[in-house]
This record gives sequence, structure tokens and C-alpha cells, in this order.
Amino acid sequence: MKKTAYLMLSVLFVCILGACATTTSESSDEMINPGDQIGDFLITTSDDKDVFYTTNVHCPFDQATMTETCEIPLSTKVNSALGVYGDNYSGENLEVYWSDQTYEMTIEGHPVNLEAFGFIDITNSQVGKMRLWNVVIVTDKPGKITIQHSGEIAGDPAEGTNILIYITP
Repeated sequence: MKKTAYLMLSVLFVCILGACATTTSESSDEMINPGDQIGDFLITTSDDKDVFYTTNVHCPFDQATMTETCEIPLSTKVNSALGVYGDNYSGENLEVYWSDQTYEMTIEGHPVNLEAFGFIDITNSQVGKMRLWNVVIVTDKPGKITIQHSGEIAGDPAEGTNILIYITP
């Protein structure tokens, strides 16, 4: 009987340790890489022309908190990275500004491994050629996800928050 009790306690102890290990692995110190999931959200890359770029639209913005909140239809691919652009519509000095930037992004508190995602060039109707990190978020379930930005781009501070609320159309 004692052997069975010790065995049961040992199994219970191993299960508790296993549960703790799972919780620890979801630490906010883990870098997000392409293909990772945060809850129901897939964090990936895309060169698809159907990507929704938050730099190209103006969602409701709260100046006090520097927070932009966008309602997004389910299954929409969204890139909410901050963009870098050149001195004129053709993108003059874009390479210089891009290489001099200090930019960090977190999604739900997890830092994003920007180098792993690479960058993408797009055309913005107001500033022309623009470059941004190719971090794309998509989900097929309603929900909310928060992206935070910090750093310096072309000598200007880059701080703010994007909240994406995926809704059923």
C-alpha cells in the first residue's frame, strides 16, 4: 500500500512540475518568430496585395494614450508595423533612414524578432515608397490583439500602440 501511495505522489509531483514548465514557456521574454501563434492569432509574413496596412489608413486614434484602434474583418491579413519613407515620393534616402532606425515591436507583451520577418516595400498614396517590417497578423476567430511600438525612425520618436479588433462582418 505504501509503494502505491509513493508512486501516486511521485506521479502527482511530475504532473505539477509539467504544468509549471508549460506556464513558464509562455513567458513574455520569448521572441515571436514567423509562424508563431498567440492565442487564436497567427503571426506570419506576406507579400500578398490583399494585406491591410495600418500605415495606409486612419483608424480611430487616442492622442492621450497614442493608441490607434482598428476593427478588422475576420481572416484579414494585417501589417501594423510603423513605416519608414524617404525624403520625396520616390523614396530618396530610404535606405539611410531604414538602416539608422531603432525600432522594437511587441505583440501582447512578447518581443518580435523583426530580423526573422524581414521587411517589405509598399507604396503609400501620400508619401510614396515606404518600407516596413513584414509582420502580419491574421485570425479566423473574433478577438483583440495589442501591438506596441517603440524606438526612433529618421530621428523622430516612434512610440504607440495599435489595437486590432477582429470582428465578424
